[in-house]
Amino acid sequence: MSLRKNLKDTDMLIPDDKVKFHPPTGLSILIVGAGVAGLMSALECRRKGHNVRVIERVPSPSTEGDFFTIGSQVIRHFQLHWPKLAEEFDRINYTGLVAYHKITGERVSEPEEPSFVNVTYTHPDGTERTVKWHRHNRPKFVAALLDQVKSVGVEVSYGHRVTDYFEDEEAEEAGVILQDGSKLKADVVLAADGVGTKSHNLVSGHDIRAYPSGFSILRTAFPIELAMEDPDIAARWPLYDGSRPLIEMWLGEGLSFGVQRYTDLIAWHMTHKGTNTGYESWSHHIDVNKVLEITAQIPGFPEIATRLMKKTPKDGIIDWELMWRDPRENWASPQGRVVQVGDSAHTFLPSSGNGATQAMEDAISLATCLQIGGKSNISLATKVHTKLRFQRTACFQLLGFINHQRQNNTKFAAVEADQAIYKTHIGKWANHDPEAYAYANYGNVVAHLVQGTPFKATNIPPGYEYQPWTIQGLLDDIESGKTLQFTGDWA
Repeated sequence: MSLRKNLKDTDMLIPDDKVKFHPPTGLSILIVGAGVAGLMSALECRRKGHNVRVIERVPSPSTEGDFFTIGSQVIRHFQLHWPKLAEEFDRINYTGLVAYHKITGERVSEPEEPSFVNVTYTHPDGTERTVKWHRHNRPKFVAALLDQVKSVGVEVSYGHRVTDYFEDEEAEEAGVILQDGSKLKADVVLAADGVGTKSHNLVSGHDIRAYPSGFSILRTAFPIELAMEDPDIAARWPLYDGSRPLIEMWLGEGLSFGVQRYTDLIAWHMTHKGTNTGYESWSHHIDVNKVLEITAQIPGFPEIATRLMKKTPKDGIIDWELMWRDPRENWASPQGRVVQVGDSAHTFLPSSGNGATQAMEDAISLATCLQIGGKSNISLATKVHTKLRFQRTACFQLLGFINHQRQNNTKFAAVEADQAIYKTHIGKWANHDPEAYAYANYGNVVAHLVQGTPFKATNIPPGYEYQPWTIQGLLDDIESGKTLQFTGDWA
């Protein structure tokens, strides 16, 4: 059993009767990729009145993956604009508690809710609502997005492998070339096809360099009953207080380990110094015996943890190499008709806790900017979107780097005296409404781009003055013993 889970076609689509759609814009949008970024882009573009089509390279609806965090600001957006989908996400949410441990399994902080990500707001119906932490199983989350996309009449076609992107200034269109040589065209093309996107040559003029981080992450999720067959595993990882899911983060020197105990699934992951065996792919598996060779070298690593690993089904462990990429300020083609969203534009390490969330914020922002700009201002609208989003995503990429160092670098080793050193943190500045931000700032960014009027981003940590940075520069600072400190309020 692998992490891959086929998504079966169903007639039980999520209704759209409470969604308020904007008037048609006449814009045709082709979206490449039916993952989180692509499907969210489809929903938001459809809501904003654009004509949307989605293509995906795999031959049938399917997804792979284990668990990720979805930011409260995105869940709030669903509650406001996609209420039935929000109800489904509440139903399938795996929210729980988090505890921190040494790599030997010794607990150093008691289970707690990550309350810093909560969002409280007044709903249009007059009720005050608090959106709590959302932890989701990726296959289930993507399936819900796909169901909603189908319900609003967006076509999703499979088996279309894109080999290149293009735009035609004279014809005022963009498109993709498929593996069979055929072309698909639209007013705007969204490249939501991940780190391997073929859009880089058009957007940046070259492939984007990736730097090996020196680490790989091993990750898996499988049915809880397989693990609970062992009574010792069942005793070691029960539900907290008999009913609540619990995530344990084990931190060590040069590695980290985690166990996520849910009601129907159990997941574990290990970040370790890589051996150049991994790839950035959900389809690259590693045998559990190779994993045990790694854990055998960890002093004090408990035998009960290796027993849990041995319960993983065959071909169930993904070996994903963690790669660094510097922030890129440009995500749009020269004429602005091909735009990168999600991982195509900005990759995140798992330690950022924000890859899926920022992909969905991209979708909300871009659909809104295209609605404001309309068919006659596509190039300007996509450039405004990129300006609105760049510094914010770069801040989250920086946060992911810092969290990775906290979890895996000896200079950030866990000590009981200062829990802030090792706890993964996302500040209150993460709370953000990308739709309202686009409406409020579109004109300001146009003035900045056309007339040179100063524009200051306000969707980043308050008081932070953005300075361009590179991965190598940060690594050099750490190597020289410098403490990574930044201006502004990141709390």
